[in-house]
Amino acid sequence: MDEQPFNDRARLVGVRRQLLAGEPMPAGAAMGVPASWQRVRTAGLSPQQRAGDAVVDAAALRAARAENESLIALALPEIENLYHQISGSNSAVLLTDASGMILERHGDPYFHERSQRVALAPGACWDEGVRGTNAIGLALAHGAPASVHGPEHYLQCNTFLTCAAAPIHDTNGRVIGLLDVSGDQSARQIHALGLVRMGARMIENRWLTAQFNDAFHLHLHARPELLGTLGEGIIALDGDGQVLALNEVARDYFGDGCIGTRFEALFEETFEGLLRSDESTPLRRTATGIMTCLRLVPPPARNPASAAVPAPRSTPTATASAGPTLDGLHAGDRGVAETLGRAHRVFARNIPLLIEGETGTGKEWVVRALHAQGPRANGSVVAVNCAAIPEGLAEAELFGYVPGAFTGASPRGAEGRIVEANGGTLFLDEIGDMPVALQTRLLRVLQERTVLPVGGGKPRAVDFSLVSATHCDLGARVTAGTFRADLYYRLCGLRVELPPLRERSDREALIDRLVAEQDPTATLSAEARARLLAYPWPGNLRQLHSVMQTALALRRPGGPVTLADLPDGVAAATGALASESLASATDLRTVEQRHIEAALTEHGGNVSRAARALGISRSTLYRRIGSSSAGK
Repeated sequence: MDEQPFNDRARLVGVRRQLLAGEPMPAGAAMGVPASWQRVRTAGLSPQQRAGDAVVDAAALRAARAENESLIALALPEIENLYHQISGSNSAVLLTDASGMILERHGDPYFHERSQRVALAPGACWDEGVRGTNAIGLALAHGAPASVHGPEHYLQCNTFLTCAAAPIHDTNGRVIGLLDVSGDQSARQIHALGLVRMGARMIENRWLTAQFNDAFHLHLHARPELLGTLGEGIIALDGDGQVLALNEVARDYFGDGCIGTRFEALFEETFEGLLRSDESTPLRRTATGIMTCLRLVPPPARNPASAAVPAPRSTPTATASAGPTLDGLHAGDRGVAETLGRAHRVFARNIPLLIEGETGTGKEWVVRALHAQGPRANGSVVAVNCAAIPEGLAEAELFGYVPGAFTGASPRGAEGRIVEANGGTLFLDEIGDMPVALQTRLLRVLQERTVLPVGGGKPRAVDFSLVSATHCDLGARVTAGTFRADLYYRLCGLRVELPPLRERSDREALIDRLVAEQDPTATLSAEARARLLAYPWPGNLRQLHSVMQTALALRRPGGPVTLADLPDGVAAATGALASESLASATDLRTVEQRHIEAALTEHGGNVSRAARALGISRSTLYRRIGSSSAGK
């Protein structure tokens, strides 16, 4: 299933012509495509037709996400890591459920509009019986990774796509979802199939360790330096050494038949002997004679030195979890501390906040921390990604609908996300991408504090705290006429600007905190620390979290994190990007520092007056002071 299709577009068009004519597929094309074409042709699909809607309503999508909450939570870190690797290539990373329905989509804005035309969005089903031959449907049909490129898609409307998908299995081998990369076929990702296969395996390993959280986890590989990598086997064992589950690599070693057997049936060693061993990575022989390095990780209750791994980014479902604290969102940056303090005081008075900042700067973490310390902490945080809601479902998703309001609507109706937030906090993420027509309805809700569901019915009073967020300049969109000015002023009781990681003075302290939280026994080599501090971090805190997880997983057991453990993108780009940016910024920083010092001297050290004189906020000035101090 993992052969590559033709790279020559002319030959691909020829392949499509042969498929349409029912001729045999020539050697070298993607495996499984001819059989898939035959299946969908037999099902009655025409290559010229457009796919049926096959998009569920907002209530059904919420139900599907709730049903797959564990999968989404475990997959989100990998989705974000994968998207960071392909960002800027007119592509998107998708997570589907076991039926091929898209649950999550993280993609480039420029690809968003075109992909929406073929419903490559949450709520749409991409089973081949509905969408014709495509990577998601093909991977589902064969239970193995698949790629479909350009004209190999059955439906003509999908031939602009290039797609690669890999199934995600639970510990019983059952498909529980799929990871997919889809993009414009002219910007084809030649490594996409390998990336989704690796991503799917990472998610499967997380699923195993999460499902058997109270078990011993035995990590194994023939080479000790490859423990902690994707090539390692993982076996879950109970307290008596009985095998509970294995990952794919361990199944290749021992087979599925070993589940329920004891450790002694797999290795020339007793489980008690392994527990007593004082070696960190003992070398043991398997029952079939293979010398293997082992690392036994006890369950949390038996390993008091272990630290909790930070939770994945929250799913789009409502939650009442306390989340992070405001103090936990910085590690000594005075500007950030000042910004968060002002936001907390305003939020406590029920004044709407507008949080602006680059992608990955921690906007949702701030919202959850504000909620946990706010007047409605006992309510729920309802997060709505305005850029991810299918346009045709946006009104129903936000405002709810009455039974029979539109074709395909649930006969019970739905209350909508705004009503769900009643008594809690409504978080409108990527508010800048909300359609203008929807902005008008939202403004009315905020003015009247009542919601009228789609299709009529009785208005319902609502009371909630409101936070919006965007990575774009919303004021500029108001000026351009793409965002309503009256809604902007209603949302922006206080504008909260989160700085990018490269401008924060507490970068090093944040890195040390992440290391301590994820593995308190780990350290950083001097070279790795210098690279991490010099790197410009385009993905900000989210990227930092992902990079540190990967580096700690790759480090040699008992050794420090080295340059070799840093992901290729960081290790390779750091020297060039950082040296270039630092060289070009040196003179500007010197000039900036002189202006800051002069303003502070002129106003007797009063930060507020100096900030006004410089035309910047106090939080920005604190950040500049902190950055200058950190560089000395």
